[in-house]
Amino acid sequence: MSSRRCAATPADSVDSALVRRDTLIHLLTEAAEIEHNLLCSYLYATFSLKSSDCGGLSAEEQTTVDRWRKTLTGIAIEEMAHLALVNNLLVAVGGAPRFDRPNFPVSPGYHPAGFVIRLAPLTRETLDHFIFLERPSGAGVPEGAGYRPQAGLARTPTPGDFTPSTPDYETIGDFYAEIRASMEAFARHAGSRTFVPAQHCQLTPDMADLPGLIAVKTLAEALTAIDTIVEQGEGSSCAKQRCHYSRFQGIAREWAALIALNPDFVPAHRAATDPVMRRPAEGLQRVWISHPETARLLDLANALYGFLLVLLENAWGGAAQQRPLVRASVALMHPLAQVGAMLARLASGEENSQRRNDIRRAAQFAAQPGIRRLAHGFGTHPAATTGRREPGIERRCRGPNSN
Repeated sequence: MSSRRCAATPADSVDSALVRRDTLIHLLTEAAEIEHNLLCSYLYATFSLKSSDCGGLSAEEQTTVDRWRKTLTGIAIEEMAHLALVNNLLVAVGGAPRFDRPNFPVSPGYHPAGFVIRLAPLTRETLDHFIFLERPSGAGVPEGAGYRPQAGLARTPTPGDFTPSTPDYETIGDFYAEIRASMEAFARHAGSRTFVPAQHCQLTPDMADLPGLIAVKTLAEALTAIDTIVEQGEGSSCAKQRCHYSRFQGIAREWAALIALNPDFVPAHRAATDPVMRRPAEGLQRVWISHPETARLLDLANALYGFLLVLLENAWGGAAQQRPLVRASVALMHPLAQVGAMLARLASGEENSQRRNDIRRAAQFAAQPGIRRLAHGFGTHPAATTGRREPGIERRCRGPNSN
């Protein structure tokens, strides 16, 4: 696999003495949040796609949309692999796995100036946004309409020597070039102390069938993990057909062909953009999910998502039942996908403005900080199982008549 580096950040240009362990952990923590946010954004768009029982599409259009669903699902699975690889890297250098992230939409300036991260159905503008996010360095790709970032949000270096900070970067590939160079520089400085003996806290290919997943114990494995993320995302060149960038472009070409035949072609439900379960503050552009049936189903989706993260964080914590925890988390993705697709067909609520009354809903992926700590480290202790929500989640999934 070819290495992928930003020309502005060659490995030998980074001062080894300036790259501390906490600096590297800080960079990888941001990488985990970005991969997690992209994963949720891609899944949300996937859930919004119309299925054959919805009507409104010709047979040819439905066949194409079904193929897009498979493509987007495959990209989301690779984003899961990226999140797993970053967490393995974090553990390998002495950090903790990172599953926390900001709620959607991510506040302007939280990520670099050019990154707009939000939940939206698959429209042509959203697809253009995905292409922009996954673009290779130097590609002249415009941002999707409605996703252009606010001006004046560029990051500035943190003054002083002790507080870690992440530099601004134009693309995800540029960011991983920074991580790669910093990893090599830190290894030059730390030598045999670069990686900590925590392989039992990492996920391995025999535990999870994720493309490119490896455990990280050496510098060569760390660099391979970083290169895999970049190769799968933007590719080593614009011509790489299996990378996310190229696959999104393929969808765009098929979309243009279908629009030429049918200008009214719409492949997705009008799922809400930036939905919330609580009434938003005045002036915030959010869709409040107030319809009782929809709100209850959304509550279930958030609970499934939160419990899935409980399982994953415990698996990365070196729990004795690592493999069963991973298998359970994978199994939980199926009902989450089903609930997400159901939500895309339901009304959001009459309390929204009149022009939004026909907007539908999909999963919110609400971040639930602190919930996972209930199980972390003592999940098998009897006290940790008292008053938990999992039995209620199971009953809700089974339906109103279950005991």
